[in-house]
Amino acid sequence: MKFKFQTFIFLQYFSNGIYGPYLVVYLSQKGFSGAQIGLMLGVMPIASIIFQPVWGYLSDVFNQRRILLLIGSLGVALACLGLVYAETFIAAFLCSLLFSIMMAPLIPISTAMLMDHLEELGKPEAFSLFRLWGSLGFGISSILMAGLFLDQILVYFGWFMVVIYVMLGGLSLTLPEKGQTYEPMSINGLTVLIKKPEFLIFLAGSAFIGATLGISLNYQTLFLQNLNASSWLIGAIVSIQALLEIPFMLMVPWLLRRFSIRWLILAGALALPLRWLSYIFIKDPAWVLPTQVINGISTISFFVVAIAYIDQLVSPQWRATGQGLYSAVMWGIGAGLGSMAGGYFLGWYGVRSVWYMNVVLGMLGLGLIMIGFRKSKVTQPQGVRTE
Repeated sequence: MKFKFQTFIFLQYFSNGIYGPYLVVYLSQKGFSGAQIGLMLGVMPIASIIFQPVWGYLSDVFNQRRILLLIGSLGVALACLGLVYAETFIAAFLCSLLFSIMMAPLIPISTAMLMDHLEELGKPEAFSLFRLWGSLGFGISSILMAGLFLDQILVYFGWFMVVIYVMLGGLSLTLPEKGQTYEPMSINGLTVLIKKPEFLIFLAGSAFIGATLGISLNYQTLFLQNLNASSWLIGAIVSIQALLEIPFMLMVPWLLRRFSIRWLILAGALALPLRWLSYIFIKDPAWVLPTQVINGISTISFFVVAIAYIDQLVSPQWRATGQGLYSAVMWGIGAGLGSMAGGYFLGWYGVRSVWYMNVVLGMLGLGLIMIGFRKSKVTQPQGVRTE
């Protein structure tokens, strides 16, 4: 069973390494404008949030997580097939909407199933050892996509995605489940949480941080092409940021014993504007490579440590809602609006202009997070430092 979960996570993030950095290149080569690309990229994560109740309804109907994983995976494959044949903006826009809607429950459901399995084994702390397989998958696919297929991305992109998600659909039926339904965010929980000012301020800061990360993921490849980087160098730059996540994730337990949660989050929030500032001045694409170390810092700050912070900030009965709201604001609303704005800046001023915007957004996010920390009075669990 361990191998099945590792394979599922590997393939999930293998696909992310294809569409995350290169979807914008694919859409650009299909002839869409910067504004059209920004609209598609921006609406996708936001649409996934809006349609969460639909997945909640389907969960009530089927009452099986594996069935939802199968429906979602095959739906993504269908959307990618549609993108292959989409020749107009309206067709591509509808396919991108379907893509995001069907993608929405895949990571939450598979993560919940894995956590259930690890709890049964008595090893809930082993989650990061499974998640690193995702970083490995992202790193491998991104370098292979750039090195071997970037020049023919119109031919291979959609079909690779179709094959991967058909495989994920089949594999999902073999994963264990305990019978719980998939639950979207609780309305009652949202009502309680929005009354906590420190939580709302932290979410607002996270939205700005998420906007910068969404812009980086979607427009970095175009930026590197603008610098005349070779395909293999582009692949190396994109993949190294994922591969560096592996040692950083292995270090998380050690870091949490020696540094406070707040300082670890602030380190990532402070490092990101420095990364975007360096992009403004870089002329040789090779210099982008060492800046990817910062991605490892920000990954543990906002993918791992911030989740622990949210878990302490909210009451246990609203834990799932708090985590869902954090994910929705940072990786949905924040990343979506950032990607949309990036598309307009791309069309108006060129790809380098998005880094100016990222510096401003990153500093706003850092400032809000610092204000939220000043208002927060969370306590630290044993073995982990807050202050």
